[in-house]
Amino acid sequence: MKNEIINLVSLLSLGLLYLFFFAKIQHRFFQHLSQPKKNNAVLIVFIASLISASVNLIHIADLTADTVRFFLKSGNFGSSILFAFSFFAGMWVFSILLFRLSYLVVGLLTPEKEEDELLKNNIELAIIHAVILISLSFVISPALVKIASEFIPYPKIPF
Repeated sequence: MKNEIINLVSLLSLGLLYLFFFAKIQHRFFQHLSQPKKNNAVLIVFIASLISASVNLIHIADLTADTVRFFLKSGNFGSSILFAFSFFAGMWVFSILLFRLSYLVVGLLTPEKEEDELLKNNIELAIIHAVILISLSFVISPALVKIASEFIPYPKIPF
């Protein structure tokens, strides 16, 4: 029971830090597009970036819970914290990079310059960007989590 509470507290803490700092970075990124306040198009892309990061968070949190549980059962508290922090930090960086990559993808699909169109409150372009970003998160996150799971030193089964 004690290990499960430690697992829960660590996941909650890391998840809150992940979302807080991601939202801060995104707010700073969108600040130049939101003078004096965010228009609807900018708000759609901002919310989509938070949803995308949340999708990534859900996938990495599942792996992290299993990892922390594995290390706590073997009495290795340090490794459980190290792996949990590393997984969350890696997925956070991936979420930032995926958001920046989505700008490239939308730029290739549409002839307009996206930042100018967001300033003009182009809702259609914002929705296209949102759908692409969230879809990429759903497609790429599970594969990335499978790669991350290879770093966990689970015992080898002889057969």
